[in-house]
Amino acid sequence: MSKRNIAVAIVAGLAALVVYGLWPERNMGSRDLQCAAVANARAQVICRRLGQEMQWTWMGHAIVAPGWRVTFASVRRTYCAEHVGPPDIPALEVLRKGARDWRAESGADFLLRLVRSVDGSGQESEVSIFNPANPSYILKDGCPR
Repeated sequence: MSKRNIAVAIVAGLAALVVYGLWPERNMGSRDLQCAAVANARAQVICRRLGQEMQWTWMGHAIVAPGWRVTFASVRRTYCAEHVGPPDIPALEVLRKGARDWRAESGADFLLRLVRSVDGSGQESEVSIFNPANPSYILKDGCPR
């Protein structure tokens, strides 16, 4: 191995260590939301779909925080694919309160807000993406057929 290749390997190794050390949360690099730990069967199904629909993003607060996240688009896809509705509210409450991963809790909270906006029981402000009166309403274009 040449000296140049050794230098490149050392620099790449150091860069990998820096990235690994600065990664905000280790679980952000995984789509695993630990859904099997949720007691409710329907909540597990919804949780697995949220994990499947997450998107890789490079956002963060005051730091660059790359990772898999539940986004509004992934919530919409989960809602539509799993036909989430008012009968799922108990399962969503279980997931929101009992998930081991904050991303699953956040996704369940978003889904609850969406279900309640559709059935009219929600109290979203006019600027909320979950309010049907908002031009950016999450279900503005409905579910794909």
